[in-house]
Amino acid sequence: MEAKLQGLSPILWTKNLEETKNFYETLLAFKATTQFPDFVSLFRDEVQIMFVVPQDEPEDCKEPDSPEFFPKPTLTGSIYIYIDNVDNLWEQVKNKAVVKSAIADRAYQMRDFSILDNNGYELVFGKDISKKEK
Repeated sequence: MEAKLQGLSPILWTKNLEETKNFYETLLAFKATTQFPDFVSLFRDEVQIMFVVPQDEPEDCKEPDSPEFFPKPTLTGSIYIYIDNVDNLWEQVKNKAVVKSAIADRAYQMRDFSILDNNGYELVFGKDISKKEK
């Protein structure tokens, strides 16, 4: 029997853990379930996203405000989050977040939109519309 995959929880870098936690809790209604000085795990429904303040070896540590310590996030894609009422969330966030792509029905049979979080990561929220009633 093959092993069954049971979930995916990205661990992303952040320069400011409290600002990131506040963004996800205030704007997107996530809840922090585990937190340490350099780590937070955030949940909403079935979605988990973790953030960590990157740490180098002590001899290599840079000042937290130096560009070498925390370069721009290097995620080369986006985080796609499936949601049952995408229009409702869009109404809640459209004037409170940096919108990368406004809500629309896409050729790939999803209704979605994307925003940037406080770190510059792209979050896409979408709903399958392939079985949309006509």
